[in-house]
Amino acid sequence: MATMKAVENGVQAKNVIEGFISEGYHRDHIHVFANSNKRADDIADFFNVDAGATAEISGKESGFLATIKNFFQTTPDDFENNLADLGLTSTEMDLAKKELDTGKLVIIAHHPM
Repeated sequence: MATMKAVENGVQAKNVIEGFISEGYHRDHIHVFANSNKRADDIADFFNVDAGATAEISGKESGFLATIKNFFQTTPDDFENNLADLGLTSTEMDLAKKELDTGKLVIIAHHPM
């Protein structure tokens, strides 16, 4: 079972992450998602938790180098599988995607299965 919270900024993320830790979640089981992998990585690195990969596929890029880049990027299916592996239901996954689309950070904590 997973617990998901959406926040506006890093200060709120800090409070949520500290709250999850005080509830007994281990840092390895707290995941930060953002609409940009760089933003998620920055926040996760700062709080020493996991950064979840989101699908960042730009339709503006084309050519050989863009094709190689897109090959190594996370796809929407990968993102959904990652959320499902963390224990989110399809309803929770839809909510997470909507929150990310509005620019919020999504923080998910789970106990290992």
